[in-house]
Amino acid sequence: MLDNKVLEISFDLNTIDHLGVKLYSTIPPMIAELVANAWDADATNVEIILKDEDIKSIIVKDNGLGMTFNELNNNFLKIGRNRRKDTHISKTKKGRNVLGKKGLGKLSVFGIGNKVTITTIKNNLKNEFCMEYNEMKKTKGRYKPQIICCDEKTNEASGTQIKLENIRRSSAFDAKNIVDNLSKRFTIFSNDFNVSVQRNNESPINVTNEEYLEENAQFSWSFPEDFKEKMNNELFVFATNKNIKGKIYTSKTPLISEKRGIVLFSREKLVQENSSFDERANDNFFQYMSGYFNVDFIDEDDEIDVISTDRKSIAWDSDNNQDLVTIKRFLNVIVRETQKKWRQARRTDKENFIVNSINFSYQEWLKELTAQERPLAKKLGDAILNNDSISEEDTKTYFGHIRDMFSFESFKDFTAQLDDLNALEDEKAIKVLTDWQYIEAKEMAKVAEGRIKTINQFEKYINQNVSETKVMQKFLEEFPWLLDPKMTSFEREVTYSRILKENFPEKDLPESNRRIDFLCSNNAGVVHIIELKRPRIKISFKEVNQIVSYLSFLKKHCPDGVNPDEIHAILISNNYNMDDDVREMYMSLKGNKKLTIKSYDDLLSQARFYNNEFIKKYTEINEYKKMNN
Repeated sequence: MLDNKVLEISFDLNTIDHLGVKLYSTIPPMIAELVANAWDADATNVEIILKDEDIKSIIVKDNGLGMTFNELNNNFLKIGRNRRKDTHISKTKKGRNVLGKKGLGKLSVFGIGNKVTITTIKNNLKNEFCMEYNEMKKTKGRYKPQIICCDEKTNEASGTQIKLENIRRSSAFDAKNIVDNLSKRFTIFSNDFNVSVQRNNESPINVTNEEYLEENAQFSWSFPEDFKEKMNNELFVFATNKNIKGKIYTSKTPLISEKRGIVLFSREKLVQENSSFDERANDNFFQYMSGYFNVDFIDEDDEIDVISTDRKSIAWDSDNNQDLVTIKRFLNVIVRETQKKWRQARRTDKENFIVNSINFSYQEWLKELTAQERPLAKKLGDAILNNDSISEEDTKTYFGHIRDMFSFESFKDFTAQLDDLNALEDEKAIKVLTDWQYIEAKEMAKVAEGRIKTINQFEKYINQNVSETKVMQKFLEEFPWLLDPKMTSFEREVTYSRILKENFPEKDLPESNRRIDFLCSNNAGVVHIIELKRPRIKISFKEVNQIVSYLSFLKKHCPDGVNPDEIHAILISNNYNMDDDVREMYMSLKGNKKLTIKSYDDLLSQARFYNNEFIKKYTEINEYKKMNN
């Protein structure tokens, strides 16, 4: 029953306009105010329900203490009530820091919608009423909300629900955006205070602080734990005495602008949005940095308020507040110190990456260079490692170039053209590496041109059907890359007896001196037995059986460390004309990966393709440089 009870709110229309409609024009900060109210009411669960399939509405429902009819009138509907000052209570019954202070949060709803319905239950009594912004504007500062029920008995659990309707926006709700926004506005989310956001019939999303603060972090530093070496600094002493704590994170890749910078919390609620706290914020470091600090002391005074109404920033110049001046200086210094730590950590990570990916130790390599080579090599290497914009993959590529540079004579001529090597800057060092690709291509093209001449000579020998023992073996011994550009070691005229004597000296060995033409291994650890035949010879059972017997013997007596399954036989001739029974035998061996027959024409084609790629690349780079000079 109403029993002539009346709810009334006294206000100045300009106050609602400026502190409600205009101040809270987006959904996340409005919902944040209602979440803060739920926290102060000792709620453990808050549901945020977004409806936009038909008529839009937003519901924020908590299981907190709820409010009586009198508390609604005297507390909730009282604009500008400083709860902490009025009650002299800064902690809830559960020991939580009270977040409410200005008494203006309830006006936030009118920045989003025109109608709000409040339903609250306490002591098994339900009270419900609604307020309409358009109706409030018609009054002269004293508005009586419409009471829907008053002190109605109920068995429902205590709590408060706020439903917002007549919403002033046409676009669909974005639940993930609201979750992200809430995540960066509080540090209160836990199992004891669970907040979820649900849009229509989608699965609810729980709000966590990690969603914002620790996402994609590569490195992190905590204060004061990771800054022990600076604790004698007067600013760090100040921060410790004020119980300031926090973390700075850095990501592996640049952050989106909304997540860059340090945020400040006081009493577990946002009081300062993202800021670099450094006048040099255009530095590359700030694209990777985020973090937070808890500065509870700035909101402990119930009389003095240095936080903006929308909780976006601290009034840093407020009445020459010396504590605020000092904390800003502290944040400036700790950001700079973190920047130094970050650069060193990134550099170390890059060095470890190139060690693991290309087995190249930068520091050990420097020691191997001459006294004349080392200064330039170090300048180039340091420029890459210290450049924040260069990724690990690009670092690996550049160090591959640097390592190759110092093995080419042309590089010495190239470095002589550099202006001032003693003051080599990052930009100039990068240019050196970029230009080196041209020089490297030129060097490789010279090698390739020589190889093309060799290939042409090899082709003449094939066409002349020269002897495999007198000409082919000697020629391939001189130019083994014709067999396979990837081969790493070659031994000609390898005898089984010598192999066995070197690896099995204690055994009795057969006296036969069976011979193979080449025993080769590639960089994958595969061993090839290569048998050469005169280009036009017809392959018969004799040639096939001979190389298969070599293969079987070597597999049986292979040295330690060699996998018998990784020993393969290759027979080379240019005549594929085999009898049917020989071909059938070969196809069986080929299917079992025991034998491969290649033609000399195959070797020619492969060698031409491999080396022509270098010449083609050099030609492309040369043409490009001509066009851009």
